[in-house]
Amino acid sequence: MECVPDQAIVNEYLPGQGIAAHIDCEPCFGPEIATISLGDEYPIRFTSVSTAEAIDVWLPVGSACVISGPARYEWRHEIAKRKFDPFGGTRKLRKRRVSVTFRTVIPG
Repeated sequence: MECVPDQAIVNEYLPGQGIAAHIDCEPCFGPEIATISLGDEYPIRFTSVSTAEAIDVWLPVGSACVISGPARYEWRHEIAKRKFDPFGGTRKLRKRRVSVTFRTVIPG
């Protein structure tokens, strides 16, 4: 990350929980957001604001996902609210996931 984060938030996701599609507050936070995934692996969905194209990205345990550039400002991201994920032609039961998200707060 170009700027040293000055905020860290921790979220817990139990099976069936998720987070609605969003773009992190543009005037509130800097140009990069990083999330570390702990516990279970979950897919995150990125959806283009302009075209509605959707891309799923698996967040393995211990991985870091840095959202910057067009992904930061032109794509929403979300974690679907469900208890199972499609995985290799089967259904994978979700377990507890904890994410630690780092951001830089813009003063004012």
